[in-house]
Amino acid sequence: MQIKMTLDLTIFNNNVDYWAELKSGLNENQNGELIKKAFDFADSAHSGQKRLSGERYICHPVWVAKIVAELEIGDEAIVAALLHDCVEDTAATIEDISNEFGDEVALLVSGLTEVKKKTSGIEMHQENIEIFRNFLFSSVNDVRVLIIRLVDKLHNGLTVSSLPKDRQIMYAKRVLGIYGPVAEYVGLHYFKRILEDISFKILYPEEAIKIEKKLKSVENEERKALILIKDNLKKLLDVNNLHNYEIEARIKGLYSTYIKTVKGHHGETFIDRVGIRVITGSIGDCYSVLGLLHSTYNYIPEEFDDYISSPKPNGYRSIQTTLNWRDKLTVEVQIRTKGMHEFNQFGPASHIAYKLSKNADGGMGFEWVKDLIKWQKTDKNINNYSINVLSKFIYVFTPKGDTIQLPTGSTALDFAYRIHGEIGDHCIGAKINQKMDKIDTVLKTGDLVEILTSKKVQRNRT
Repeated sequence: MQIKMTLDLTIFNNNVDYWAELKSGLNENQNGELIKKAFDFADSAHSGQKRLSGERYICHPVWVAKIVAELEIGDEAIVAALLHDCVEDTAATIEDISNEFGDEVALLVSGLTEVKKKTSGIEMHQENIEIFRNFLFSSVNDVRVLIIRLVDKLHNGLTVSSLPKDRQIMYAKRVLGIYGPVAEYVGLHYFKRILEDISFKILYPEEAIKIEKKLKSVENEERKALILIKDNLKKLLDVNNLHNYEIEARIKGLYSTYIKTVKGHHGETFIDRVGIRVITGSIGDCYSVLGLLHSTYNYIPEEFDDYISSPKPNGYRSIQTTLNWRDKLTVEVQIRTKGMHEFNQFGPASHIAYKLSKNADGGMGFEWVKDLIKWQKTDKNINNYSINVLSKFIYVFTPKGDTIQLPTGSTALDFAYRIHGEIGDHCIGAKINQKMDKIDTVLKTGDLVEILTSKKVQRNRT
């Protein structure tokens, strides 16, 4: 069984007919005439330019546009993908693009240009929350900007070997610090896995080689186990009259495996490589599933967490347990309701509805942007994919990088109580974006908030 999306991630060779490649990825509902016009515009604008790998530069925007076309997020997004580097790297202007392709495309290209400007040349540090915050919330008005940028970074990653080593390292640090979290935020988990694995191999080559060798020896067993686990779990739930559920399965990527590596007396052990997610219709069913699993299989107590009864500060809710399945194989199981799944999968700006699935046989499929995107019409009658929920809530950060959702109009004191009741009770002040402020100061999306309390032991919780 192949656990993968059905997207074609093949890299073009030097002698390819780029328009033919792009056209092959279009469907009958997409405007081929408009897209061909954008291709010709980009091809002319990038005339004479080459990538470091030696290909004509147009191969890059064409590859990005082809993937965007497969994602089916509209003709304007495909056109913007073709034109995304024109303003920065050619003589073309936003006005030229607006005149040729309309305001909606121009706004997307402008957003992509701004994202690139704000993240280029900035040195990445571990947990550099400011970079992530600036990037994410400068782009959040139109989620298509994030999606196109992620596809852009994906192609860069798949061709990163042509870059000098120092630029490869810079790319990898930004992926782990910015684009991996952003991919998770918009639900592009398949892209996240590829991006992080590429970056892991660049930053930690020796560890990556060592883990790859060990994983190669268990690859077939893991794939077989995945099929058996799903089948056994389905039978277990059905025989106990639990029918309103979905089961998703996956094998974790290289970087995820590295993060979960356990070092003990007998060397390194890889836990939770095989993952199962059970999505139920109610909280009661979540606990019924948990009871069935724990009464049927042995589990690892220290790997058990109940984030339904005690949610994480960022609102994440799920039951997590790790089973000793058989033959020393451990299986991570996440159990949650559909509503929890939407929030957990698509970041703090979820709660909403749109699912695109392209399932390989037996695979976990492709889910993203569930209820994240909503059509709206602006005064200029421009289609704008905006995150509607942001009008009702704000999203602020703790010093540790957790994202906290609060109703619009919330104050620093509200934030303190959201973290913990005792912190709210003992709150004496706040630092907002590293500046002292009053506890009744109204917060806004993107603020970094640290609560000052009368008890030092409580301050550490923020």
